[in-house]
Order: sequence, then structure tokens, then C-alpha cells
Amino acid sequence: MFSRFLLKNMPLHRLSIRTIMHGCFIVMVMIPLLTMVIVSYQSYKSIVTEQSTQQTLRTLEQVSVGIDREASQITNTVGYFFKDQTLLEAVDNLQAQASMNESIKKHERVQGLVHNYFQYTNELIDVVFFYRGGGVYSANSSITNYENMMRTSLWYNKSLAAKGQIKLFGLQPNEISQIHEKFINTAAVAIPDQMAGQTNVEVIYFIFKGSLFQHLFESSTKEQGDFLILDNESRAIAANRETYIQNWLDQPAYLYKTGWFASGEYTEDIRGQKAFITYFTAPVTQFKVIHIIPYDSLTAPLQKVFIMTLWIGAASTALFLLASYFFVRTIIGPISSLVREMYRVQTGSLKLNFTPSGPSEVYLLGTKFHAMVKEMEVLIKEKEEQQQAKALAELRALQSQINPHFLLNTLNAIKLMATISGVPNIQKMTDAFIRLLSTTFNRGGMMHTIKEEMNYLEQYLYIMEFRYGTYVVEWEFDERLEDCYILKQLIQPIVENAIVHGLQHKENQGQLRLKGRLDGEQILITIEDDGVGIDSSDLAELLAPTEEAGFSSMGIKNVHDRIRLNYGGPFGLTIVSSEGQGTRVEVRLPFIVIPNKDV
Repeated sequence: MFSRFLLKNMPLHRLSIRTIMHGCFIVMVMIPLLTMVIVSYQSYKSIVTEQSTQQTLRTLEQVSVGIDREASQITNTVGYFFKDQTLLEAVDNLQAQASMNESIKKHERVQGLVHNYFQYTNELIDVVFFYRGGGVYSANSSITNYENMMRTSLWYNKSLAAKGQIKLFGLQPNEISQIHEKFINTAAVAIPDQMAGQTNVEVIYFIFKGSLFQHLFESSTKEQGDFLILDNESRAIAANRETYIQNWLDQPAYLYKTGWFASGEYTEDIRGQKAFITYFTAPVTQFKVIHIIPYDSLTAPLQKVFIMTLWIGAASTALFLLASYFFVRTIIGPISSLVREMYRVQTGSLKLNFTPSGPSEVYLLGTKFHAMVKEMEVLIKEKEEQQQAKALAELRALQSQINPHFLLNTLNAIKLMATISGVPNIQKMTDAFIRLLSTTFNRGGMMHTIKEEMNYLEQYLYIMEFRYGTYVVEWEFDERLEDCYILKQLIQPIVENAIVHGLQHKENQGQLRLKGRLDGEQILITIEDDGVGIDSSDLAELLAPTEEAGFSSMGIKNVHDRIRLNYGGPFGLTIVSSEGQGTRVEVRLPFIVIPNKDV
């Protein structure tokens, strides 16, 4: 049922074998191969993505453990630090006036107390104490010039708004010239109100190196892509690229999905490039550890496999095409040649340029076709010879219907009697008729010049005036045509048909126009009358009369056949006529000039 439906709706019998083979190749080889490659690629891509996600999540989980450890240690240290009365008292004492030696001793004592708290890390750069009412003390450097800037900063006001709470402010560009770090991590705590009477310190500011959390990436990850850590306010406290360090500003919008769940992955378009984002939330600090990698980098190994598969498919396709080429050359090639020769024969050419070849069936078909064309050529040649012989016999029969010598002798006797009796009209008419018959009896061959044909027509028209009355005759022949050769008595039957069937039945005086001109390499003779015209049904039969047709019709047909037999298909008669509008006959002949030579 399906095959019938396919054949009904897809006429494969009208397609070439080459097209059908290519179509079958695409359906049976290319489509399954391409489908297999695409399905394999998608499946493998899903597996690679899932494996990469799981591995990245494990890595992020390890980093989150280090973050919790580092952040908790700093938070605990700062918690003890700002509650240490001894430390706060030592910092307060720095405000009192003292000698140079005493100031140095007080400063060294504070440095020693600070060092005791942060001796576990070398990431601490400085601890800055801001006194209530003004004044600032730096434990490790002199940054007092930045007091006003710091007191008006966002982190300072955030600390005052949440006294007693330790704030980590993340990674940020360094704006303090005395600190030789491009980026710094900071933390701050404001002394709670219940401790306000115990110390003059208002806010303690901790400055760490930018690598405070950065080393977690270096020790825990060996993967490509970007890593960053966001705090609870979406600020980067560590990142392996400066793009994510935006100094108190929220991170890019494509990271907002990391706040939906504790961990997960998703794809996002970043600056026109598809990226794969994986994230994990640290259990204690609730910081987000995020990994961003371009999708192309993630699937790079898969792309190599995909390209290799395509190369294998291309090689297989090339081998199949090579085999198809030999198959086509062996079978379809000879068939195509045979079809081309059939088309040439169909257009009328019997000259074969074809040698049978191919498998036995195709070779046998070509041999039979070759023999058939040769036989057709022989039959056509025999048919042409028969038609030429028949036409020649008919012409000879027409010419032999009258005994030339008898007629000429009789006409000369009539002419003599008319002269003796003094009847000039009979004498002139008889003389014109004698000249017509002299041309008709093949004197000088079957051809003469157009000038001789015109003289012949003048004698013929003179005789016709006695029978059918007078009419106007216009002559317009190119002088270059006078020496051109045409068949004898070619125009006379057409002129006779114009007079007898066109002008004879006209009430007033008729007009006959004879014209001749060159049309390229051909002669075009036009015989036109303004007579009664020819009915359309009679016009169709004029060049193919029946056996009962009159002499004039036989004459028109005879002229057409003589031209075709002597000059070939492109030449002959064309008749245009409308009833009541007259008739125009065009005679198309080859341009033939044979100077100084009898034809």
C-alpha cells in the first residue's frame, strides 16, 4: 500500500536513473549517517555536561569548606579582638601625650597584641582604630591622611549601623597609596554601646591582602573557567578575574539565579557567548562559590570527537560516491548516451555518433537501436527516391499531353490565315500563344531567368485579357533578380488562379500586383490581387487538392511540390487570403545566379 501511494504521489518513472540513485543515496546513507552523528553528539554532550557538573560541584564543595574555615577563623578572631579590654586600653593610651620613647613602647605593645591574634596568617596588612570624636591609629602603617575618606565611606556607616556585628566587605580595589596591593579584603566592627564607657575606640577596621581567599582556588581547583566567591550581599570576596571585582556594586545580572537554590547549574548568554554556570553555597557562611566556563570550552573535547566523526562520515561518503561513479559509468553512462541518440533521432537527425557498450542488456538494447536507425535511414531514402520519381513522372505526363510539333504547325497556319484575312487581334493572340508553348516545351532545359519568366507572363496576360477582360497589372521587380534562375512556368499557375478565381468574379476592374525582391539570401516573389478572396475551407485544400480538383488547383499544388522537390523544405508557397479582401501568394526561392552557363 505504501509503495503504491509513493509511486502515485511521486512519479519516479519520470526521473533519471542518476537522480533516483542520488536520492536513494541521500535517504539510505546520508540521512541515517547524519542522524546517527547528531544523536551520538547530543547524547555524548549530555554525558560530558553531567560529568563536568558533578566534578565541578565537588570542587566547589571543597572550596566552600575552606571558605567557611577561613571566614570563621577571621570572624572568631575579630570577635575576641574587639572585646579584649587590654588591647583597647593600650590603644586608648596612645591618645595621651608622651615622649618619643614612651610612644614607641606603646606602639610596639599594640603591635605585639595584634600579632598575637593574627599570628596564624600572613594575609593581614593593617588594623586601623577610629576613636570616638576624631582621630585614628594604624597598627602597621601610617594611613591617617585617609581618615576623612574612611569615615564617610559605605563600610564605615554600615558598621555603625550594626554595632557589635562583624562585617566582611569582600574584595575591592585598593585606594590607599601606603598599601602596595592592587586589591584588598576588608572587615570592620563597631564597638557596641554597652562597651562605649570602657574605650574611646568607635570602629576597628581590618585590612587583608587580596589573596585572603584567593589561594583556595589555586589549591583546590585545576579546571578552566572563572571562579568567584560572593558574600551574602552579592559582593565578590575572591575572584580569579578582575571583571568580578566591582567595589560595593552588585554582581552582573546573569548571576542572580545562584540565589534560587543552595547548588545547581544553568546556562546563560554572557556578552554574546553561551556559558555554563555551576554554584554551591557554603554551609556556615552561606557564601556562594561560583564557577563560570564558556560552553565551547566545556564541549571542546566533544567537538574533536564530532569533527573526527564527520571526517569518517565524509570518507565513507567519498568511497560510496567513488563506487557509485563506477556503477554509473558502467550502466547509466551507456544508457544516457543511448537516450541522447534517441533524442537526436527524434529531432530528425539519423547520423549516429554512438557505439553500443555497457552490460549485456544495455549493449543489446544499443545494438538493436543502431540497427533500427540504419533501417529507418534506408527506408526514408527509398521513400524520397520514390516520391521524386513519381513527381518527375507526373511532370513528364503533363508535358507530354500535347504534341508539340502538331500544335506549333497548326498555330502557325492559323496565324498565316489571320494575316491573310486581315484580323490582327487573332494574329497577335496566336503569336503570343506560340511563344508560350515554345517555353512550355522544355526548350533550353527546366530553368530560365526571372527576366524570361516575366516575358512569358506578359504573353500569358495578353491572352488572358481576351478571355476575361482588362485589369490593371503592376510590376515591381528588383533589377538584381533579372539574371537569377528559377524553374520554368513557376509563376503562371499562380497568376492564372488569381485571374480566374479572384478577378473574374469582381464587379469592377481588378488589380494584380507582381513584386520581387531579395530577402537575405532568398528571393521573395509576391502575387497579390484585390479579388473576391478565398474561403477558409477552400484555402486549406489549395496546397493539397483531391484527385477531382480543377486544373488551376493542380497548378498551385504542382508549383509548391516542384519547389520543395528541387530546393528543399525551407522553400515553397505561402497563401494568405480573406473572403472579400483579396489574396496574396508568397513564393520563396533560393538566390541562384549562373553567369554565362546554360541551365
